[in-house]
Amino acid sequence: MQFKDAAYEILKEAGRPLHYNEITDKALNRDWLETTGKTPHATMGALLYTDTLNDDSRFQREGKGKFFLRSTSITGIAQQIKTTESRTRQELRNRLLQMPPQKFEELIQALLELMGFEETETTPYANDKGVDVKGILKTNQLTPVKVVIQAKRWKGNVGSNEVRNLRGSLSSTGEQGIIITPKDFTLEARSEAQAGNKIPVTLINGEELVGLLFQYKLGIKEEQYTIHSLDSEYWLEAFGVNLGEPISTPAAKKRKIKFPIIVQAQHKGELFEGELLNIQGGVYWNGKEYPTPSSAATAIATDWKEVNGWRFWKYQDHESGEWEYIGKLREE
Repeated sequence: MQFKDAAYEILKEAGRPLHYNEITDKALNRDWLETTGKTPHATMGALLYTDTLNDDSRFQREGKGKFFLRSTSITGIAQQIKTTESRTRQELRNRLLQMPPQKFEELIQALLELMGFEETETTPYANDKGVDVKGILKTNQLTPVKVVIQAKRWKGNVGSNEVRNLRGSLSSTGEQGIIITPKDFTLEARSEAQAGNKIPVTLINGEELVGLLFQYKLGIKEEQYTIHSLDSEYWLEAFGVNLGEPISTPAAKKRKIKFPIIVQAQHKGELFEGELLNIQGGVYWNGKEYPTPSSAATAIATDWKEVNGWRFWKYQDHESGEWEYIGKLREE
């Protein structure tokens, strides 16, 4: 097993970040690594680090020497970008299907020129004998490649007859045939294109054509936006701050409160004092235990129809020294 494949399996099984030394040891213990080198640990570290520099890497760094698997789920902005590009590709393919055949041939000629072909030309629209576009690709000075292309702007799949017709129009001077369609090809056409003892014909369907148009930016513009994000690796290595941990705020801290605690309430100018027995709200007052702060408050404010005990009783906050409603304890 190759180093990176072994690392992938080890990290997938572990479900947590591991140092490359630990990854290497686990892989060696299982006889997974195909190596005769004397420094497999260093090789593993170098390969994983280099791989993380690629956009399509399966790995991500986690501090010094540690790696974990990159999440394959796409959310937020990344998902929006992917959805937008997919929608744009589909719209482009639909537009290709609606183009007049002659304009489609002109599009293919323009694409050939961007790809480096020379002496490109479209043949007369009538009586073209199955050839729509021609061009020459000079990969070197000795063997220029001559191509003849059928541009089939059909709404149905291209069949095997078109492959045979194009092959029959090729001259004996080393011409290569290509059929391009915004739709697709039948199974028979694909089989005929690669038939043995015959000149092969290259087939480019709609998905591949759209890919080429995107690659060479023919009728495609790129819109770039700057998005700022925190460099988690820098924060961890430089300052020891793990951005993967939740932010701790005073409201998020769970206080360790020792019950019972003294509580007070005022009603008609008189001060009443009791004890809050637990976070569920049990209150002890006037020699009696009440299951809720509201039931204890009702025993005092008998002239009120309803009493919210959580907004009736107060306790003294030891940090601020202020008297706060006991409802704050439930929020924290």
